[in-house]
Amino acid sequence: MKSNKKGIKKNWPKYALIAPSTIILLVAFFLPILSLFSLSVYHGIAGSGLIDYSNPNLANFIEFFDPYNIKVMLRTLKMSLEATGIALLVGYPIAIAMTKGSNAKKSLLLGLILTPLVTNVVARTLGLMIIFGNGGPVNSFIKMLGFEGVQFLGEELGIVLGLVQVFTPYMVLSIKAVLENINMNLQEAARDMGCSRFKAFIKVVFPLSMPGVVAGCLFVYLLSFSSYVTPKLMGKGKIMTMSMYVYQQGMSLLNWPFAAAVAIVLLVTSLILVTLYNKMTSRIERMNDRTGNYRNLNYNNAWHRFVSRIGDFFYDIFAAIGRATDNIPGVKSLKKGLSGVFDKGGAIFVKLWTILGVVFIVCPLPIVIISSFTEASMVYFPPKGFSTKWYTGLLEKTEYIKSFLVSIKLAGIAVAVAVVFGTMVAIALSRYKFKFGNALKTFFLSPLMVPAVIFGLAAVRFASKFGWNASFKGLLAIHIIIATTYVIRTVLSSLIGFDVSIEEASRDLGANSWQTFWKVTFPIIRPSIIVAALFSFITSMDETTVSIFMVGGQSITLPVRVFSQLEYGLEPTITAISSLLVLFALIILFVIDRLIGLNKFKI
Repeated sequence: MKSNKKGIKKNWPKYALIAPSTIILLVAFFLPILSLFSLSVYHGIAGSGLIDYSNPNLANFIEFFDPYNIKVMLRTLKMSLEATGIALLVGYPIAIAMTKGSNAKKSLLLGLILTPLVTNVVARTLGLMIIFGNGGPVNSFIKMLGFEGVQFLGEELGIVLGLVQVFTPYMVLSIKAVLENINMNLQEAARDMGCSRFKAFIKVVFPLSMPGVVAGCLFVYLLSFSSYVTPKLMGKGKIMTMSMYVYQQGMSLLNWPFAAAVAIVLLVTSLILVTLYNKMTSRIERMNDRTGNYRNLNYNNAWHRFVSRIGDFFYDIFAAIGRATDNIPGVKSLKKGLSGVFDKGGAIFVKLWTILGVVFIVCPLPIVIISSFTEASMVYFPPKGFSTKWYTGLLEKTEYIKSFLVSIKLAGIAVAVAVVFGTMVAIALSRYKFKFGNALKTFFLSPLMVPAVIFGLAAVRFASKFGWNASFKGLLAIHIIIATTYVIRTVLSSLIGFDVSIEEASRDLGANSWQTFWKVTFPIIRPSIIVAALFSFITSMDETTVSIFMVGGQSITLPVRVFSQLEYGLEPTITAISSLLVLFALIILFVIDRLIGLNKFKI
C-alpha cells in the first residue's frame, strides 16, 4: 500500500498534465463517436427523425449493400483512386524539384506548396469553380482551339480535378520527406556503372522513395475518400459521394440510424487506410539523414515481411517482363532509343511538367483575387472592368460581418484553451514514460484520423441530447478538440530531439521543475508554441465540414456561410471575402516563416 502511494505521488505530474485534454476528448469526441455504434442498430423513420428503439438489429448494415449504396461507394473509391494517381504524377516531379537547387528555390517552392494548404478549402474550390466553369479560362482556351467546351462542374471529372488540386500538396510533402534522406551518390554511382539517367532513376531513386510514395498515396486517397466540401461544390450536388450520402441521410432525411451505419462503414474504411499510412510514415521517421538505412527497425516483424514480399513480387514481375521483351526483335533497341530521348529531353519535360503542376496547385488563389475586382454583378475571368465596390460593400453585408465575428470569437477561445492543454500534453508525452505511450499518442491525435463528416454527424447527434446543437457552445467544443490536436502535434514535434541535458544542468544549479520549465524550456519551445497557436487559429477559422453540422441561428461561421452561398451560385461578394481569407493565410505563413522557418513547419 505504501509503495502504491509513493508511485502515485511520483507519477501524479504526468497524469495531471494530460488530464484536462483526456476529459475533453473522452466527452466531446469519443463518446459521440461511440454513440454512433449504438444508434446504428435501431430503425429510423426517414423524414421524421423518429427512432424505433424496440428491436435492435443489423438491418441498417444489410441495407447498406443495396445496389444504389454500393454504386455510391464504388464511385467514391474510383474517384479517390483517380485523384490519387493524378496527384502522384503531378506531385512527384515537384517533390524532386524541392530537393534540388539553391535554398532560395527550395524555399520558394515550399512557400508555393504550403500557401494553398493553409488557405480555406472553400476559397480554393471557388477558384476551381471559376477556372473550370463554362465561361472560365480553361473552356475559353479549349474553344479558342476550335473544340467544343467541356462540362467540368457537375461531373466526376470536375470533382477529380478539384480533389487533385486540393490534396496534391500532401503528396508532395510526403515524397519530399523521403527524397531528402536519399543519398543521391547512389544514383551517380549507377550512372558511373553505365546506367542512363532514366534507368538510374527507375532502378535507384524511385525504389528508395517508395515509402514516401505509398504514404502520400494513402494519405491523398484517405482525404479524397472522406472529402465533403470539394465534391459538393465541384459536383454541384449532382454526384453523390460517401461523405455527401452521410450528410444527406442524417441532416436532410433525418434517418439517423442509417446515417450512423453508413458513417461506421466510412470510418472502418478510413481507419484501415490510416493504419497503413501510419505504418509507412513510421518507416520514414526512422530513416537516417543521408544514408537511407533505418534505425532500430525490426526486419523480422510481420509488417516488414509483408512489405518486402509485395516489393519482391512486383520487382519479379517487372524483371520478367523486361527479360521477355528484350528477346522480341527491335524492342531492346527501342528501349535504348527511348532512354536516350529521355536523357536529352527528359530534363526539359520534367521542368515544364513541374512548372505546370505548381501553377495548377497555386493558380486558383490569384484567380479568386483577380476576379474579386470586377464591376459586373456576376463572376467572370478575366473580370469585366475594375472596381473595389465588392470590398467596400462588405461593410453593408451584416450577415457576413456577424459570421466573421463568430469565427473570430470561436477561434480565439478555442486556441486559448488549446495552447494551454495541448502544450501540457506535448510536454507529458515527451518528458514522461507511459506504459502505452504510442497508444496514448494515437489517442490524442485521433481527431485528425477520423473523417470530418463522421465527427460532424456524431457531434450534432450527441450535442442534441444537451440542447447544444446549432449553438455556440457546441461549435466551441468541437473547435477546441480540433485546435488542441494541432497544438499537440506541433509542439510535440519541437520537443522530440530537445536536449534535456540543458534542463538537467538547470536543476543541478538549484532550480526546481517549474523554474526550469519557465526559464529554460519555455523560451526554447516558445516559437513552436506561437506557430501552433497561429496554425490552430487559422485551422479553426477555416474549419467547414464539421461546422456545417453544428451551425444554426446566430452561430454561423464565415466559411459555412460562404459555402452555403456557393451552393446557389457564384457572386462577387464571395470572391472578395475569399480573397481576404487568402491574404490572411499568407500573413500567417509569413509569420511562421519568420519564427521557425517554413522548412521546419509540419502540416
